[in-house]
Amino acid sequence: MTEEINNLNTDLKELFVDSKFDRMKDILDKIADGTIIEITQYNFGIIKKYYEAQRYNILAQFIKFVAYSSFLCEYSAKRQIISKEEYEEMFKIFTEIYLKIKEEQE
Repeated sequence: MTEEINNLNTDLKELFVDSKFDRMKDILDKIADGTIIEITQYNFGIIKKYYEAQRYNILAQFIKFVAYSSFLCEYSAKRQIISKEEYEEMFKIFTEIYLKIKEEQE
C-alpha cells in the first residue's frame, strides 16, 4: 500500500471512529474502485489473520477497527467492487468474531 493510500485509510478510520459516516461515504464515492478494494482487502486481511489465529481477545480489544473493516467490506459489496460470494465469506467471519466476543463476555 502506498503512503498516499495508507494516509487515506487512516483518514477514513478517523472519520469512522468519529461516527462521520456521511462524510466518509462522500469520500469513498469519489475514490477509484482499485483504491477502495486495496484498502478493503488490506484491512480485512488483518482481521482474517487474527480470526484464523483465534486471537479473539485482540479483535475484541480493537473492535472499532473490526467494525471499520466490516463497513468497508459492506460498502465494497454495495458498490459491486467485490462479488456477492466474497462478501458473504467476509460477513461470515465478522459474524463469527461477533459471536466469539459476545460468548467470551458472558
